[in-house]
Amino acid sequence: MQLSPTRFRFLNAEREVLTQADWNAAGVDKLWLYNLHYFDDLNAADAGARSAWHRASIEKWIAENPPDTGNGWEPYTLSLRIVNWIKWALAGNALTPTALHSLAVQCRYLSRRLEYHLLGNHLFANAKALVFAGLFFEGPEADAWLRTGLDILRREVPEQVLPDGGHFERSPMYLLLRSRKKP
Repeated sequence: MQLSPTRFRFLNAEREVLTQADWNAAGVDKLWLYNLHYFDDLNAADAGARSAWHRASIEKWIAENPPDTGNGWEPYTLSLRIVNWIKWALAGNALTPTALHSLAVQCRYLSRRLEYHLLGNHLFANAKALVFAGLFFEGPEADAWLRTGLDILRREVPEQVLPDGGHFERSPMYLLLRSRKKP
């Protein structure tokens, strides 16, 4: 959760993000850093009250996280952030031209690094992000993202959802994520 323009709380720990190094700080729990890069707070129930902070955080993230650098460019992290930025934009928060360009770069980067080797919830998240991106953007590249995402989902849904409706990793958390965050 974003507590101020530069202060965040994840996993019961609060930290400041003041410099570029803070996005990938040594000694900080990696899961905390992943949560920072997900941008889940953009779509929290009370997010509207923090929209100016969110806009500033997006621009700060872009300026301080160049492509292929750090935790924010890992495929799963990209997947969650792509969906969150798109949902935020579709909720009426206009992305700046810089943010739209960054989002397209992130989608392109993800499309070349899908987590087939991990499968499960990671590949599902990758596919979901590509579906969102393919529907959000226009043009041949967006059409390819949509096709790829849908192809993966067509293969993965029967694999990941058991006949009783449970998730194949036997994790209630993954089942909840699939049911709450449908593409």
